[in-house]
Amino acid sequence: MSAAYPTPVAPWPASRVRTPSGNTAETMVLIALVLQIIGGVLVIFGITWVFGFSIVRPFRYAWIVLTAAATVGVLVILFLYFAYTLSYRRIQRGEYAEAQTPTLVIGILSLFFGLIPGIFYLIGYAKLDSAAREQQGPPPTYGAPAAVAQVACTGCGRVYPLGAYAFCPACGRKMGP
Repeated sequence: MSAAYPTPVAPWPASRVRTPSGNTAETMVLIALVLQIIGGVLVIFGITWVFGFSIVRPFRYAWIVLTAAATVGVLVILFLYFAYTLSYRRIQRGEYAEAQTPTLVIGILSLFFGLIPGIFYLIGYAKLDSAAREQQGPPPTYGAPAAVAQVACTGCGRVYPLGAYAFCPACGRKMGP
């Protein structure tokens, strides 16, 4: 780039740090979403089949079956939308702490509607906790560690803490200056 427009150091807005646990959580949530999409497609296929069956062979309570099937189909689509936007998209952006609660709630609800996707969501939730801690970095240290004075042996050159030995344990010479 030119001198007037230097190359930015970091993308704007600054992106969050991606962690290995975050990548694992993203994979687990993606697997759960794919399994739920497969289940949702099967439910919507069932709704279409019921609708087609009620048109070909009308029966007295077909409207109740169609209403219940359509309601279930709409709920499946809404559930997938919220799982994608509240959990998966946040994980992709590196917002691990913000994605923890929605992932846990979606995981618990998924246990009732499909056991395997719920398990993947809960594994993803556990990995999100690790990812949030990794993202914060190591705990802060308060003050620098005290420097330990050292002395080298004049015979062999090995270094030991000052005052630890009167004679070198390796060669037996007197320690000190």
